[in-house]
Order: sequence, then structure tokens, then C-alpha cells
Amino acid sequence: MTYDVVWLIRHVCSRCLMPVGRNGRVALDSVCGMGCCSRMWIDKGGEIVGARWKHFKTICKHKAIVYRECKACGIWWQGVIHDLSKFSPIEFGSSARYFQGDKSPIEKQKAAEGYSAAWQHHKGRNPHHWEYWTDFDENGNVIVNMIPYRYVVEMVCDWIGAGITYSGEKWTQAAPMDYYKQVRSGRHFHPRTEMLIIQFLKCIRDKGLDEFHNMARCKSPYSYLCVDYEGQYVP
Repeated sequence: MTYDVVWLIRHVCSRCLMPVGRNGRVALDSVCGMGCCSRMWIDKGGEIVGARWKHFKTICKHKAIVYRECKACGIWWQGVIHDLSKFSPIEFGSSARYFQGDKSPIEKQKAAEGYSAAWQHHKGRNPHHWEYWTDFDENGNVIVNMIPYRYVVEMVCDWIGAGITYSGEKWTQAAPMDYYKQVRSGRHFHPRTEMLIIQFLKCIRDKGLDEFHNMARCKSPYSYLCVDYEGQYVP
């Protein structure tokens, strides 16, 4: 198979990921008429080396780790659907544009544009984020709600996945707790939700991931955990 034609395509639309021309048609070395196109290079060997490909691989690596952790915690389906919205045009395009490789592109987009449309879209569609469970009263005060048990577990799995994805071999069992301490001042949790999160993070730090999996599944000696948190057994 040759890559002569592929090699000539130098731009793709960040919304639809299709090669585009000056008027939205397929063309060579041109920009999208809607202004939403940025460069992706494809060389003669068929190696895609643009930010979009790197971002795609990062998402897939993160999802694979989160799926592994969610499955071990007994919530495998949440691992399957975890972060699927990242493949939507509004999230994928802008996040690829601000791709960094060693951290989330969201903060970089916020710094550059003042806000992140990708994040606004993402946090409203993924209940493993604490923002999904908050609101404001008429005076602008934050209303916090208890996050359902299974989403607290997925949240911790998400932190594990992000840490391993960005840190690689440097990741340690203490990393999730260190991350929590680093970002805690800017987050709003229901007291009972925060207590559960801390229990999970201490377990990971002191006893490792295998023990965290047992705790998340409410296996002995942690069978009390789900009942204490939500008043009913939710494995």
C-alpha cells in the first residue's frame, strides 16, 4: 500500500477531522473556510505525528487504564463509557489544539481563552466529576450534593488513570493522595463524599491498588462501607 495521496494531505478540520480546503472542500495545504482547521502532518511512512493523533492516543491510554481499574472495582461498564465525550468534536478539537502531553490541555485552554468550552461540555456529561453534582443558590453559594458511591469509585479510578498516563513509571501509590492535597482548596465536596474519597486514597497510598479494589467492592473487611455511605448496599 502506498501513502502518496495521504502524504499530501496537510490539514484536517478540528470539528470533523476530515481533510478540508479553502472553501471546505478536499484540497492540499489549505485552511478550513470555517477557521477551525489546524495542521496534522502525515509522512511517507504513514506515521501520523500531529497533535490530534497524540491526543487520541493519550485519551485511549487513559481510558484503558481507567477501564482496568473500574473493572477491578466491579464497575466495568463505567470503565467502558468513561470519558467517551472526549471524542466529541467540541472536546476533541480544542483539547488537541492545546495538547501538552504531560498534563491536561484544559488548563492551557482556560489560560489562553479565559474559559474552556471543552470542559463545560465534559463536566456536564460525566458524573465522575465533582462539578456534575454541584449547583448555586440564589446568593451564589455553592450547593454540594453527595456523589453516588459508584461515581466516587470512578472518580478515584480517573485520578489513577490520569496519574499513570501523564507520569508513567514515576507514578507511585502516594500520587492520588498527593494530587488530592494539591487541588483540594479549589474543590467542593459533600463531607461524607470527602470522607469516602480520603478512605480510598489512604488505602491506595498505604496498601496499594489491589486493596483499594477490595475496598471499592465492599469485600470483607470493608463490607460496611457501602451501607454506611448511602444507607444501602451498592457494590
